[in-house]
Parts: sequence; C-alpha cells; structure tokens
Amino acid sequence: MSVWNTSAADRVASLREQAVRYEDPTAHLPDLELLNAAYESVLREQIDTRDRYMGLLTSLRKHDEAVRTAAVSAFKDHADRYAQYAVRRHMKPFDALLYRAANLPDRPGPRQLEGLRAAAERVRLELKDAGSTDDLIDPGGARHTLRTLRHVVGVLSSREGLDGSDVLRLVTSALNDEAPFDIFDVVSQGTPRPVSPPPQPAFAGPGWTQAHGLWAYQPDDTAAHVKAYPLGEDWYLDLWSGHGQLLAFGTVLETEVAALAPALTARAGTWSHDRSEYAWRRFTDTAQATRTAALPSDPPPAPPAPAASRPEDTRVRAAVAASPNRPTGSPAATPGPVTTAASSAQHAAAVRPRR
Repeated sequence: MSVWNTSAADRVASLREQAVRYEDPTAHLPDLELLNAAYESVLREQIDTRDRYMGLLTSLRKHDEAVRTAAVSAFKDHADRYAQYAVRRHMKPFDALLYRAANLPDRPGPRQLEGLRAAAERVRLELKDAGSTDDLIDPGGARHTLRTLRHVVGVLSSREGLDGSDVLRLVTSALNDEAPFDIFDVVSQGTPRPVSPPPQPAFAGPGWTQAHGLWAYQPDDTAAHVKAYPLGEDWYLDLWSGHGQLLAFGTVLETEVAALAPALTARAGTWSHDRSEYAWRRFTDTAQATRTAALPSDPPPAPPAPAASRPEDTRVRAAVAASPNRPTGSPAATPGPVTTAASSAQHAAAVRPRR
C-alpha cells in the first residue's frame, strides 16, 4: 500500500505500532495527538535537514578558500617565469633597434641612416615571425605538454615492478605530444603500490571505531552515537539518536573532539524528546560549554602578607640593634627613650663644666 493512499485510521495505527516498537512515549496518546506529534516531528526533520545543508555550505567555504589559495600560490611561481620569458623575447628586437639609434653620431651620414632603416626592417620581420600573443602566453604548448606528462607520471607512479624501457618510452611520448595509447597495458603488468594507512586522529581511543573513512563514537550505555569526518583543517560531527534522529551537528578543531563527543551523547536522551531548538545551536552551545569547562580555574587569591614583626622606622631599628661596642650579655637599648623634664635637667648638670 502506498503511503500516499493510506487512510487516517491506518496511518494512526502504523504510527502507534512504530512508537510501541521504539518505546516512544507518544504511543499512549490519543489518535489526534499522535498525528499532531508525527506532524511536528516531520517539521523538525525538515528544519534540521535545511539547517544541516546550510551549515555544510558554510563549512565548505573555508575548504574552498584554502584550495584556491594553494592553487594560486602554486601557479604564481610559474607565472613569474613565463612572464619574464615572454617580455624578454618580445622586447629583444626593440632593444637592438634602440641600441643602433643610441649609437648614431650627431650628424649621421647616408650610409648610417640606411643601416638604421635596415635594422628597423629586420625588427618588423622578427616581430612578424614571432607569431601571435598566444604563443607568448603558452610557449610551444608547454601547458598542454606538462599536463599530459603529469597524468602519465601519476598513473605510472601508482604501480611497482614496471619495465624501465616502457616507462621511458611513455614519458618520451608525452614530451613529444604523442598519445600514450598502451599506458594501461604497461600499468597492468605491475603490482599496486602499497598505501600506508592514514595516521589516527588525536581523539581516537575507547569508544571510537572507524569504517569507510568515518569515525564513530558510541558509549556502551547508550544507543546514541556521534559520527565524525575531516573537513579541511576541522572535523565535522553530527549526533544521532538510537532511532535515527539527527540531534546536533557542527564543526570543531581536532583537539576538541575527544571532550565534545561524550558531552553530546550525554545529552542525546533529552534532545530526542525535546526538539524545540535548532540542531546547530545545540552543538554550538555544547561546544562552548565544553571549552569553558576545560579552561583552568583561576587560582585562589594569595593570602595577605603578614605584618612586619619589627618596626619600619630606621631610628627604631637602630635603637633596638645590638651595638658592636656593647658588652655581650648586656641588654639592648630601648627602642624609644622617653624624654622628661627631670632627665633633661640631669643631663644638663652632667655636661656643665666645673669652675
């Protein structure tokens, strides 16, 4: 029976049977509420699909810019040499004519003028024989020759045990702009070159498996899983529930995948029943929370420095310090002698000279 010709009662029965099979809490809802829940699920899936498509286009922009930058950088080195060669070749007849004109005397004679006219005629003929400007841009069809040679070498380098004479003959044919018709017959005589497996990413560990270029993370205690694959310098991750629902997706650095994958799977149970938020926003918020949790906490403030046990006044320190002339064992002077009127009078009487 086609899904387009199904009655409402049969559709409700099919939805309820599917909900019971997957232990969905909507299995016990009334028929109208069950249809409404299925409609909301279809709308969310449509929003998630469009959202994922736009996110994928945005992430591919960074990859395209990196490829374009690498291609321009590789061509720039060759373009400079081609331009210098074309300019030197095109200006060589003019340089010869200017040299003869610069060496003319103040009053040139008929013979010298005739020689200058002959040089100008030779310049005109040389420029005519130089050909069109297309040959200046691609001298001798070098671009096509290099492209053909690159393809031939790429095919031959993928095999081992090839005959050296056949390889040399094919390379010579490519340099002479001859079609290498028997290249695949030569390649079939060799053995495939062993390809070393790519290195494992930094996050590979318990819970991670690899299949067909994709990495998947699935803990033992949940049916939800995270799929990851490289996208340029970043890694693209998407979270799937046990029922095949796309719950979150986005791109992060390789160093953040190990901590982010468990955080995503831990929220899969809640997100599979609450689909009110965008999948890309869930991913962004979880990634930011994981980064914040990984940051080192601020160290506690240092305790205040203890108060100085000795006074800072230089006169007081000098008073309490032991004098080198003081006998050992005698007490040190008090930090601040109290000056009174009686002590001042006794001091004055002691220093007054006797008559």
